[in-house]
Amino acid sequence: MQKRGLHYLFYLLGLLMFAVVVAGCGSGGNNDAAGNSLMKADTASTEESSDGGAAQNASAGAAVQAMTSEAEAPAAKGTKDGGGSSAVNSTDPAQTSKGTAGFTGSDVVAGLNKKLIYHANLTMEVKDYAAAQTEVRNMVTLANGYIIEFSESTSEYERGGTFILKVPASGFSSFLSSLEKIKNEKLQRQIQGQDVSEEYVDLESRLKAKQLMESQYIEFMKKATKSADLVAFANQLGAIQEEIETIKGRMRYIDQNVSFSTVELRLYQTDESLNITKTKEQGPLMNRASDALQGSLHALSVMFQWIFIFLAAAFPVLIIAAIVVLFVLWFRRKAKPRGHERAERTRMANREPHQPLPQKADEQPASVQVEEESDDKKPE
Repeated sequence: MQKRGLHYLFYLLGLLMFAVVVAGCGSGGNNDAAGNSLMKADTASTEESSDGGAAQNASAGAAVQAMTSEAEAPAAKGTKDGGGSSAVNSTDPAQTSKGTAGFTGSDVVAGLNKKLIYHANLTMEVKDYAAAQTEVRNMVTLANGYIIEFSESTSEYERGGTFILKVPASGFSSFLSSLEKIKNEKLQRQIQGQDVSEEYVDLESRLKAKQLMESQYIEFMKKATKSADLVAFANQLGAIQEEIETIKGRMRYIDQNVSFSTVELRLYQTDESLNITKTKEQGPLMNRASDALQGSLHALSVMFQWIFIFLAAAFPVLIIAAIVVLFVLWFRRKAKPRGHERAERTRMANREPHQPLPQKADEQPASVQVEEESDDKKPE
């Protein structure tokens, strides 16, 4: 039994030694592979340096391609890094717009690395449109916001207006709560959130890559000795700078919309509310009748005042006109008898000698008078 135990012990020791030897060989192989990789890297770097020296004296096209590949390498790396960070920071849109109270002011503080754009749509039926409009303007001023657009419409059935507002994102929730306190008959609300963190990170990475390319092109332009190389570098630099400005503009747009949330509000008053408002404004019947009578008296007084003013202004002209009219009438009356006398004289002068003078209408012949007298004397 003791011999068998010793044999088993020797076997175990032999297996352990064999395992140690195999492990040592594996580590040595890894070290050799690492050494070979380092040697290859050094060789590659040496070749790249020699190629870089040759490319500096080559044509402008080769230099542009080499520089572009060098500049795009960190851009791709930054994009990958940005994609990873945006995936971590991104939120589910369903969670963002979930429920009417899906947004609170703490969301901005909690998501410091997030870029969230909020947009709210509200439709509200109010009893008094003019009063509600005044309240909205006051609320916007108190919230340090501003009005982008306002349109108003009036018809036979309703009167309303649409506001497009910008308010600070930190007070977005409180501003919506203030709007809901306006006296209304109906209210519809919809809030939407958009996470642009991934796009913003991508823009930052692209901007860094383009700025690096810009600096490298500037260095190449300083070292360029040929006019063809200089022109090629200048064209590439102009295109890169244009892309940089486009990226910066988009980033500014995102920052502005993240800092200020958009609220689209529509207020309207229906026909029934308008009739109630008009009835309240008109007042009782006797008051309206009294107002109408006063208005008529006022209109008459104004009319008589203008007539008096007109007569006062035309009084001198009327006096002169009256004098002229009286003189014309007097002259016509005086000239009329003279005209008759002249006509009679002319007629008498033109009468023939054997013709008797014309008798007047009241004169009758003598024979007729005698007959009439005899008839009167006869007895009946």
